[in-house]
Amino acid sequence: MAPNGHNPTQIAPNAGVTLTIVFDPASGNVAVNGPIQNPMFCYGLLEMARQAIQNFAAEQAKGQRIVPANVMPMIKPA
Repeated sequence: MAPNGHNPTQIAPNAGVTLTIVFDPASGNVAVNGPIQNPMFCYGLLEMARQAIQNFAAEQAKGQRIVPANVMPMIKPA
């Protein structure tokens, strides 16, 4: 168990995890759906998304369709 009391997330091989952030410009509200009961995991996903956004232009110039981000070391295959 991690020092913060959360167990590392275990994901089966080839399983996907979705963290969805929806912004409503009319109201200014933000909705978040996904594994939000595990904040460390979600923050890791957000960091990977930040890296993917930073890498977007360079990867697009190479003709890549998927923007790679670093693997999160806390994820252990099931």
